[in-house]
Amino acid sequence: MSSGQGWSRRSLAAALAPALLSACASPTHRRLISINLLDTDPTKSSVDAPTAPPSGIAKLETAFDEAKRMVVPVYINGRGPFGFVVDTGANRSVVASELVETCSLPPAGRADVHGIAGAEPANLAAVKRLSVGEVVSSNLSMPTLPRARLGADGLLGVDILRGRTMMLNFAQNRFEISNSGQGVEQGRDANSRIPSHIDPIHVGATYRNGQLVILDAQVGETPVSAFLDSGSQVTVGNLALRDAVVRTIPDFGVRLAPVPLISATGQTAMGQFAPLPTLRLGGMAVHEVMGIFAELHIFNLWKLNDRPAILIGIDVLRHFHDVTLDFGRKQVIFTPALPGERRRG
Repeated sequence: MSSGQGWSRRSLAAALAPALLSACASPTHRRLISINLLDTDPTKSSVDAPTAPPSGIAKLETAFDEAKRMVVPVYINGRGPFGFVVDTGANRSVVASELVETCSLPPAGRADVHGIAGAEPANLAAVKRLSVGEVVSSNLSMPTLPRARLGADGLLGVDILRGRTMMLNFAQNRFEISNSGQGVEQGRDANSRIPSHIDPIHVGATYRNGQLVILDAQVGETPVSAFLDSGSQVTVGNLALRDAVVRTIPDFGVRLAPVPLISATGQTAMGQFAPLPTLRLGGMAVHEVMGIFAELHIFNLWKLNDRPAILIGIDVLRHFHDVTLDFGRKQVIFTPALPGERRRG
């Protein structure tokens, strides 16, 4: 937030109401699971220490920044650890410009960085080796932006995650990353941290511009292209979605209130916020989510300005026990929180 005048990826007014999540009944009569987010407290935790991870899977302790985004330890050319925000909405990983000097990173030209209002040129830095646990990426050219804009030492984008499986474990404050398909499917092996009486909700997805897009999603009665954006503090829909909702719920338009948005690159845009109609992701319904509607550059970049689309932010994701993105199997797995489970961070 800049001088208290807008929402950003790093801070959001606490006035936005929390969401109520539930798994809705499906044709297979899945048991109804309701999770009241008012029962969760992000400053406390009643979860026991996790068990040992399966062999070959990097399991890392995490922290949370001011916006409750997950921050993981990353090593650059063997130096670190540095705190990078896990940003599933970023097509490309970014390193703070301060680390260029700290790690003596050589220049690698310039490239455009796409923010909410448009593209702006940024310097590139050559990184020989970026490691997150046991997962290593080599010979990267990473855009650089000031740490003050990123709110962290860097952003860990989907270019690092492509072809892999990652779990954001909010209940146990952990991040897991491995090659997709390694071991048994999440939640079904002896090392699973998912309680046996809680059924993970599997939602099919496809690729679009390197992102996983949930195939079966709706806001109210409107089908949407839904992306998971763990780098955004709020859930944002495009104007096509706003207009579609107004057509089906005429009085929805009078609930909209203006709000400025500030991106990690420092760009600003105007939006409107209001409680969304029910957000459905596969066999799961998410109720009373506060959403923002805005004409973001990213929607235009993904050629989604003319059809309803939504970026699901950390405000929704962090109220699950964990969320897994499997880029190899093309699916997203949501594990509901236990009754009374409290979050760290």
